[in-house]
Amino acid sequence: MPESLSAMQRHRLVDEWANGVELYDVPSVESLIECGRRVPVLRTAVRHGGHILTYAELFGRLDGSAIGTAGPSLDGLATLLCDIAEATQTDSPLSFGASGISLTSDALAAAADDRRAVVADHRETRIDRAFGSADVRLFATRWDCADAAVELLAALADGATLVLATEAQRDDPVALAELISTCAATHVVAPVAILSGLADRPAPALPSVRRWDVTGTSCPAVLSGLLRAIAPGSVAGFAYSAAEYAGVAARGPLDGSGRVRPIPGARLLVLDASLNVVAPGETGEVYLGGAALAAHAPGFVADPFTTGNLCRTGARGHWTADGWLVFDTAAAGADALVTAAAMDAAGAATAADRISSGADDEVGYAA
Repeated sequence: MPESLSAMQRHRLVDEWANGVELYDVPSVESLIECGRRVPVLRTAVRHGGHILTYAELFGRLDGSAIGTAGPSLDGLATLLCDIAEATQTDSPLSFGASGISLTSDALAAAADDRRAVVADHRETRIDRAFGSADVRLFATRWDCADAAVELLAALADGATLVLATEAQRDDPVALAELISTCAATHVVAPVAILSGLADRPAPALPSVRRWDVTGTSCPAVLSGLLRAIAPGSVAGFAYSAAEYAGVAARGPLDGSGRVRPIPGARLLVLDASLNVVAPGETGEVYLGGAALAAHAPGFVADPFTTGNLCRTGARGHWTADGWLVFDTAAAGADALVTAAAMDAAGAATAADRISSGADDEVGYAA
């Protein structure tokens, strides 16, 4: 470490600021899946394009008793759930594509538990308990990635409906807004780039949304007000994720600052080329570790300050004087493109592994 750092600064940089609070009592993947089995069987579990799978159909696939097809994406997602269950039973990592990234069931469980806690923070609304869960969670990313697996486990455990946007809807803010409106989404998880596109168009009215989770490394200051204007009273948050970590690794306010802190169980360090910590205000490379880190991934290094591994994210950032991590905005755009390309490549390989034919579903949506 640089000799200029005091003992207190070193403690903050490698421990206090770097670590989220310690995890405890995390439900297992088996218990999350078992919660889904108690949901009314006719409720829709997942939607994608013009296809749906009810809870009965999805768990029929898991039990090996279902036949038929629900389109390549939902068939692949059902296969993914089966693979998760099998990996949990055999205590083996689950691989995602040809990228070399694999995750343990403990990592998926930790990420899903965090996701369930976050979706509980939303605008209050009346729910008819006789009807059941009113949650419709829209996820604007590929179906064949670790984050989609996390969203699926969390949604099943809560008895919610998971809606996956098609590729065309993920690329078009207007199409995404139409999907949110059509399916009456209550929670939306989407990259900052597509939601920022709504600022250039007439603002849609999306009163069903109770929470926005915006992912990226930077966000425009106007976005928070925009999202709350089109969904009055909704809650919005900012989050950072990486392909090597299940779910989200850090969160912060959606206020345009882009500042985040590690979530429970996560570890974030800002290091120089020699893997020394850098002082607050100085830019370094962001390294990621913690409970939901991949079991295997390219570019791992040993944590120089404690036991465990770290992954080199490729992002650059710095700590503020009061312990917030802020990503370098000059590099954020390039990092986002690299990360998106890596996730698309891994996702394409995974899709080839899980389904033998078929492309992303059509743009249309069937209620």
